[in-house]
Amino acid sequence: MRCQTCHTEQASTTVSCAVCRTPTGAPAVIPWARTYSLSGVGRATSNALGLAVVAHLLLAAMMIVDSQLVERAKRDLDPDAIDSALFSTGLVGLLFVVPLTAAAVLMIVWCYLARVNLDAFPGAVPTLHKGWAIAGWLVPFVYLVVPPRVVANIVRESVWTSKTQTLVRIWIGSWVVYGIAGVALPIFDIWNFLALPTDLDGPDDYQKHVDYYYFSAVPSTLVPAVLGAVAGVSLIKLINQVSAAQDIRIGRGTPAAPVMPGLATAGA
Repeated sequence: MRCQTCHTEQASTTVSCAVCRTPTGAPAVIPWARTYSLSGVGRATSNALGLAVVAHLLLAAMMIVDSQLVERAKRDLDPDAIDSALFSTGLVGLLFVVPLTAAAVLMIVWCYLARVNLDAFPGAVPTLHKGWAIAGWLVPFVYLVVPPRVVANIVRESVWTSKTQTLVRIWIGSWVVYGIAGVALPIFDIWNFLALPTDLDGPDDYQKHVDYYYFSAVPSTLVPAVLGAVAGVSLIKLINQVSAAQDIRIGRGTPAAPVMPGLATAGA
């Protein structure tokens, strides 16, 4: 007997498929259950995440460039160079917010639809209510715990390879560290920025700005950007794998359209 979900050969006496855990004889998808195609929203989410990763890395690179501008401001005692550094950083930061916001919204949509699909898959065992696929991303600090559980559950019930589970661990680890560093380091940076002198009277005041960039602004931007790149790339791969796997399963569980007597089928 062939499993209708993963097409693995299995004995008729087995209770469920050893690969995908679909009960023996069960269809790939419960006929009356509502399902959603993930290809479109998955592609949009992956693109938005990719743009957010690039924008974050660009922000970190701009911060390094600005540190050189501040060095020049100290050498020439030129306050306009510091103003230029602040303006360029603020502009790139605003550009970073756009793809980040789009990626966050699309990720919530994708996560919810993928979690809803699990309810239509025989043998799948959802660990959390589908509402957590939305609320888990929105509650402070909860987003470090609940979304990893939801995504890991979606991946486990959709894709059945050990390599994918390793990718899940990489994403969870980088996501949790990114979530902590992405909050703690900017707070530390803002505190140091507010302590900077606004009236630059001499080399010592300029040196404080140089020290701020090297020991606060650059590290607090670069570290989250690198962690975000690891988390973003691994999440993009997971989204693509899950989207493809769920769409294939939904396609296998969709009955063929009935053909009226006397009419030829396509390709006949």
